[in-house]
Amino acid sequence: MWAFSGPGVAMLPAATAVAVLGVAVVLWTVGAQLSHSAGRTWPWWLPVAPTMAVVVLALLVTGLPLRARWALSRDAFAAVVTRLPEPATTTGFDRVPVPAMVGSYRITTAYRVPGGVVLYEANGAFFDDAGFAYLPDGPTPSLGNGSFESPVFRPLGGGWYRWTASW
Repeated sequence: MWAFSGPGVAMLPAATAVAVLGVAVVLWTVGAQLSHSAGRTWPWWLPVAPTMAVVVLALLVTGLPLRARWALSRDAFAAVVTRLPEPATTTGFDRVPVPAMVGSYRITTAYRVPGGVVLYEANGAFFDDAGFAYLPDGPTPSLGNGSFESPVFRPLGGGWYRWTASW
């Protein structure tokens, strides 16, 4: 669930979780088969694993891990943005200082951009960049440039967006 609680998908933790879940499925299947072939009644714990799998899948499909973690961190992001210095220019990306941890997210860098602030999250989205942006008037086409190619913004509410960008 943690791998899906960022602006992008943290691929290494997600792949590790899939591998661990694969082993758990095999162990559950073997346990169920051994229990059934021995002529015993089904143990009480047998339906727990599939039930948990359905619950986790439902949480991932609805995006709840990201929304919950973001809700806990939003005030910290708002506080950081309000303390940022005024932009040096209005045409380009001006790097601004931000704490390494904002809420529960690790931030590597931040830039003032026309219309707001773009923050890069440390885990990114595998080979792509990912993060959060405060753009009260919404994203503009001018945000895509040579170092910030093809950004895709998804609204989080209140002028906040999560974004991913390929390079």
